[in-house]
This record gives sequence, structure tokens and C-alpha cells, in this order.
Amino acid sequence: MKFIVAGAGLAGLNAAWELTKAGHTVEVFESNNRVGGRCWSEVLSNGEVIEHGGEFIDVNDHTIRRLCAEFGLPIVSLGIMFDRRWQVDGTIMSPAELAENIRKLTEAAERLVGTRGYRVSLREVAREAYGPDYADLPYCQKLFATTTCDPDKINGIAVARMFQGHSQDYIEHRGRVMAGNDAVAKEIHRRIGDIVRFDTPIVDVTQTDAGVQFTSAAGDVFHGDRAVIAVPLPKLKKLIGSLELPPFMRTAIDGRVMGAAAKLNVVVSGETPPRGMQAPNAPWWSWSTESKQGYVARGALTVYAGGKATMDSLHLEDGGSHWLQQTRNYRTDLDVSDDYILTNWETNPHTQGAYSMPGLDWHPEQDGIFDQAAGKIAFAGEHTHFASLNGALESGARAAKLLTLI
Repeated sequence: MKFIVAGAGLAGLNAAWELTKAGHTVEVFESNNRVGGRCWSEVLSNGEVIEHGGEFIDVNDHTIRRLCAEFGLPIVSLGIMFDRRWQVDGTIMSPAELAENIRKLTEAAERLVGTRGYRVSLREVAREAYGPDYADLPYCQKLFATTTCDPDKINGIAVARMFQGHSQDYIEHRGRVMAGNDAVAKEIHRRIGDIVRFDTPIVDVTQTDAGVQFTSAAGDVFHGDRAVIAVPLPKLKKLIGSLELPPFMRTAIDGRVMGAAAKLNVVVSGETPPRGMQAPNAPWWSWSTESKQGYVARGALTVYAGGKATMDSLHLEDGGSHWLQQTRNYRTDLDVSDDYILTNWETNPHTQGAYSMPGLDWHPEQDGIFDQAAGKIAFAGEHTHFASLNGALESGARAAKLLTLI
């Protein structure tokens, strides 16, 4: 059977990998000139591997950990905590305080469901949970940055339920692939062989009784018996056009919101422990992770901003120099150099954003909607499952399974 796949990010690649292992013929189409999508690693001038995009591998991210074990790719500890961040005054939220913040968020969300239904923004839930000064609280600053979206445009009930498990039993420790997270994408590409057509964006898809047809931006037409669509959300919204989809599936796609995020990856030096530190009274943060030698920070600092409003405040139009100075002003524990790489996912033409969150019109009936195929088409990508490296890989495997069960 012939399968065609739109998108060579982790989701599309893993779908292609599963289908290839099952003995099917597969062809993958990618608008970029590389695999991996938002999983993209690079090496700084001092030899440190950094991530432009997806970085954190959770202890429960079993799919990516299984692939790394199969591929012989070591996962090393980051040595920092994601949900509990150091403040500039030397304090850090305790596990009990984290659990209490999450409890307040969850209970506020459920109270609002009872009085208003599900159409409630994240900002409204935060205000209900923490009172009028919510925006100044470190937990809310972390929450707004992590979701990457305008808190007035995403669904607070969905977000609160998403973070509900991050409490007393939640394990903070996370890791990264030592060679770079995109080593997973590159190894899948090597194993599936030369079946990826680069610089070939798909702009139209049609489905008939005979199969599925892709049309590229250059006007070339490609046919398959079945298809996986694993392109970023903004492209997906344009691509599905007049496709006949289950009602809740179209609603889930149309209503989801794409976020914006940017990173600075900077060469640093200094004998200091690894540390993730919130910027002073601002919804962005930075982290230095553990070196190979142990509990000493390696020579790379990653600075992350999520959300268009936060990114605008950092004046990224200057190439990152203002943001770098803001970082240097508060990361006095490190010698922050002028050698850095700026990544702005919002302006990247292949992704048009960072990752996505449920919009205001989210409803619980939309959850799990992509656990079914739409005729001969299955959808994959972080917007169909969970916004993480592991979520993208799992969505690709799910899409492959759905299409082979038809």
C-alpha cells in the first residue's frame, strides 16, 4: 500500500517510520530543507549543543526514550527544575507551594465551569484563582510563558486540566539527547531511507474513493492510497480547505490557537551550578544545564520567552541585543558573552509559530478527536495530541496505526 505524508517533523517522520517497518511504500513531503521541524539542534562556537526548539524530555516521555534506547542515543540530565524556578532574590518555590498553586488553578477552573460553562479564558481562571495581583505572581508568569499564547484567547479550563497532574507526585527531573534532540529525527530519516522530498510544501489535499492526492506549491501532484498530515497548525488550517471532516475534528482544528516563542542560546562561562531562573517580575526565564562532568553548568545559557506580548517587550527586531543585555543584567552568576543565536519561531515560514493550545471554544468532547481517521487521512502533530517532543512522536505512531487498521 502507498502512503503519503505531509511534514517531516517528528510526527510525520515517526508515522513514516512505523509504516515503513510494516512493509508499506511511503513518501514524505517537507517544505524545509531538513528534517525535524521544531526539533532542531545546533552547536555553539564553544562546542555546546543547543536546541532552537523542543528541549525537555520528561521522565514519563516513554516514546522518545524508547527510540533513543533503540537508536543508541544517550539522554543526559538537565540538572534543573522546570516547574519550580529560582527567583533573583535566591528563593525557589517549594514542592508544596507548587502543589498549592496547581490546586488553586484547578479548583478555580472547575468553579467557573459550574457558573459559566467551558468558554473561559486562561486569564479569567488565573484571576479567579489568585486574585487581582495574579499577573505579578511567579507561577502565573511561568504559566503564561509556558503556554506561549495570549491568555485572553486560550481556554483556561483546558489548560488547568492539562497541568493538574503536576503536583505532589510529579517528578521534576528532565533530560535532553546528548547529541542534540534532532538526532532522533536524523536517525529516523537515515533508517527510512531517501523517501523525503525536501523543499516541497503541500498546499492542497483532496480525498476520493481511489485515495488521497497532495498538490505542492509548484503544482506537482502526488497520489497515495492513504495519507498522514503532520504539518504545523497554521498550515493545517489552510490545507484542509473543503475536506470533509468529522464536525468536532474541524472545530478542534479551527478553534486551536498557535503560540509564539523565541529563544536566545548564548555562550557563557563561570563555575556555577546549573540553574533555571525567572527574569525579575517578567514572564520569561533562562536556564543553564548540567555539564558532562557533573553538577556544574555547561557553557550554554538558554533564554526563553513565550507569548507575543512578552516577545514584543524584548524588542526582538534589534536581533536580540536588548534581550541579551536584560539577561546579562540578572544572570550575574554567569559570564554572559556576546556570542549567541536568536530563534524566533513566530517569523519562521515553515512553522509560523511555536506550539498550540486549545482556544476559547474548546469543549471536552474535542479531546481524543484525532484518535480516529478522517476517511483515508489521519492527522499528527503536537496540535493533535500534546505539545512536546514525545507528544509529536506519539501522534505520528497513532496516525500510522489508525491508517493500517482501516
